[in-house]
Amino acid sequence: MTDQTFNFPIYYKKTLLTDAMTVSLALTRYAVLDGKPDKEHVAMSTDAGMVFIEQGVTNWTIDNTSTTGLKAFDTNTKHVCVNAEWLDSTDALKKNIHVVSGSSGNVFGSMGALLVPDDFKIPTLMATPENVKYYGLKLIEAGEVLTVHSEEVDIIMMEYDYTKIYKKDFLMKKHGGGGIFLEHHNFPHIHIPMEESCGGYIVIGKQIDKDEYHFTAFQIPYGYALYTPANTIHGDGTLVGKHGLALADSNMISANTVLIYNKHSNTMAKNVVPDWEA
Repeated sequence: MTDQTFNFPIYYKKTLLTDAMTVSLALTRYAVLDGKPDKEHVAMSTDAGMVFIEQGVTNWTIDNTSTTGLKAFDTNTKHVCVNAEWLDSTDALKKNIHVVSGSSGNVFGSMGALLVPDDFKIPTLMATPENVKYYGLKLIEAGEVLTVHSEEVDIIMMEYDYTKIYKKDFLMKKHGGGGIFLEHHNFPHIHIPMEESCGGYIVIGKQIDKDEYHFTAFQIPYGYALYTPANTIHGDGTLVGKHGLALADSNMISANTVLIYNKHSNTMAKNVVPDWEA
């Protein structure tokens, strides 16, 4: 709480930050009479401080019958909360962590490591338009309009076939994919299951604090596309089947890619995402 007072109601928690912003944004405009403000006739006024929206991705529902106009949207999206250390490729080298993967494990170049505790597991969930909002994603039904925001680079939709042996015989091999990977980069993704038999999971995450993260592994239902905005933490190595995937040329983008490693052994973390069972 603060000692700052206003001549209109405030419906969010008062802090030094919100007070400073409110003072800056509070407006009163008067009618102009003979070239001067007429203080007897208010043309525009500030009636309330309605909602404080924190920096980052947040979700809200519109409620113009309430005093705040917005209500926090609670998706109750199942996720794991983990204390983990994200090391880019340079930081991993500085900590003498040898991140090992085959030459084609990831198209964006050298990898770092996300150091997680023992028995770290990511829960799975069927994606819905509501639950993906927790991470700022959109699930678009076939026939709906999809608006793509790719401000920095052009992207191309390719079709990839993640076969049933991809995870076991490549991704989780030390000199194949090197394990479950996560990344964020400056362009969006679009993932579209191209056949009803498609399955598997795309891992989505978000950073809550310096070393605190939330993760969910989503199955994308057939008949929908999952739109992942630029700079979202994600990893699609555990998808199964033919998927349309929007990508950018690796020479034109910046990506921060890590493998999930056990923080005690500094080696590949196992059983992070369950195997897909059709």
